[in-house]
Amino acid sequence: MDDKAAQSNNYRQRLVAHRGYQKLYPENTLLAYQRAIAAGALSIETDVLLSADKQAVLYHDPTLKRVSGCKGRVKDKTLAELIRTPAFEPRRLGQQFQDQCIAPLSDLVDLLKAHPQVTAYIEVKKEALAFAGASETYASISDCLAPVASQCIIISFDHDFMVFVHTQGWARCGIVIKRWRDLRSTKIQAIKPETVFINYRKIPAKAELGSLNFELVVYEIDEPALAKNWLAKGASKVESFDIGGLIAHGSQ
Repeated sequence: MDDKAAQSNNYRQRLVAHRGYQKLYPENTLLAYQRAIAAGALSIETDVLLSADKQAVLYHDPTLKRVSGCKGRVKDKTLAELIRTPAFEPRRLGQQFQDQCIAPLSDLVDLLKAHPQVTAYIEVKKEALAFAGASETYASISDCLAPVASQCIIISFDHDFMVFVHTQGWARCGIVIKRWRDLRSTKIQAIKPETVFINYRKIPAKAELGSLNFELVVYEIDEPALAKNWLAKGASKVESFDIGGLIAHGSQ
């Protein structure tokens, strides 16, 4: 591998595809993840909710309106119903992806099996926890992820849940924080997170990123110059809706 190829590969390792290749494809669909990996993504992030029968699906909103263009709530439909429900973001993308449907987490597991070089950040939504509780939510998700556990980092805004995940022995745990000062909380210290996600705008100007003892992922960044600036400041990775655009720019 020559120097330019090595540099490009290192750059790709520091990018995370937020909900897949969301800029061009419907978010959290299997298609969005397939296209992100095809574009060169080595890390992906997905949102997880539970169906009425406590099965994990790739979906962000608790309601179906924005992504699926129909009424209803994810938690009120069975897995069999959800996987027949479109997931095409009609307001943003029109009718071009009407054939895309909600994907079960098991589909992502199959994709990860086929791409062992890819790391997946599995964000468990608070709505899933409010519906099923920590124990059932964890059981559903961890059982499904077991075949690719080494590739998967479970993350959540719900730090109580992540304490639970840690105590259950899941090897790779992370958190999402709203404020930089959250890092001082006893819950986060108990989790000892491998990864911390934060909006880059919430990082204090004087924060010393080079001395952190965890992987820091900053979001949401689509501009190549801004991405490279945060990586130079000491962020471990940048999360982006435009994974293909950032990778293409990095290879130039």
